[in-house]
Amino acid sequence: MTNQKKDRVRVIGVLLTVFIFSVIAFPWAGQAAQKPIELKVISAWAKNNIMNDSLWMLQKKVQEKSKGRLTLVFGGGPEAIPPFQLVEALRNGVTDVAWTAHTFNVSQLPVVEGAKLSTMPPWEERKAGVVDFYRKVYKEKLNAYYLGRGTPGLTYNLYTVVPVKSLADFKGMPIRVTPAYKAFAEALGAAPVATDPGEVYSALQRNMFKAYGWPAIGISDYGWEEVTKYIVEPSFYQVDVMGMVNVNAWNKLPKDLQDVMNVAMQETEREAYDHIQKLIQADRKKLKNKGLKEIKLTKVEADKYLKTAYEAAWKEVLKKDAKQGTVLRNLLSKKSGK
Repeated sequence: MTNQKKDRVRVIGVLLTVFIFSVIAFPWAGQAAQKPIELKVISAWAKNNIMNDSLWMLQKKVQEKSKGRLTLVFGGGPEAIPPFQLVEALRNGVTDVAWTAHTFNVSQLPVVEGAKLSTMPPWEERKAGVVDFYRKVYKEKLNAYYLGRGTPGLTYNLYTVVPVKSLADFKGMPIRVTPAYKAFAEALGAAPVATDPGEVYSALQRNMFKAYGWPAIGISDYGWEEVTKYIVEPSFYQVDVMGMVNVNAWNKLPKDLQDVMNVAMQETEREAYDHIQKLIQADRKKLKNKGLKEIKLTKVEADKYLKTAYEAAWKEVLKKDAKQGTVLRNLLSKKSGK
């Protein structure tokens, strides 16, 4: 071998040694050179809406757990894509992540109307196989990977301008409804009235209806506490905000970043549950300070009230998809333990 060739071999050997040493001593160096992956998120709600609280929790956790390798970038709310069109935008890859609600997807996937009927916290749903069910049906029908719940523990209440003591008091009562609890109002024997949220205040003033349903927080965002007198307990259903990722975008993520997303979502669910309970307590205290009173139905009436709420809603779910609806109802009936 000539001296020139020997020198070339020695140089290559030195460079190879330096490279191997750098990889062993500084394993982060190769990662630092990689460009961070960004996933665009569109929400069904405006940026400052309380329904996005857990999205910001998830965003922060993903950033921290991935050490900056994965970022969820907020791409707008309903001004970017209307809520009922968001799942199609996700399916077609217009956005990578949708922060939405099962409710907005019922026309494409009827069975998910039953999601609001869960009485479980998210961690019990995971043990019971509910999350696996959502992942299966969303992937098959809408090209989406289901992440998890965004508003765990956020329930609905009926709010009234007249006192009620029993289910009989709802007979014939005009109640403002949304599709989420229209069947419940009808099962109570009430007269459902449909109005946009922006019309509720004036409609209550004009006595167009005497009650309405709404989540356990937020009526003061619209000023409705000024024209409302009572909050009926017990609460019912769960607001079904959730997050999904386009399957193609999900499959492009390295396995460790998929794990980051899943772990971050599970941690977010637990934190969001506690966060929402505090919000409900604070909101209820504020409403009581403004003069609203709680009506707590007796045990007998409360049991009938909840039975009516859930049986009416499940009847609607099973009417739309008996096969899948039965599967979901059975899963949500499991008691997995905390």
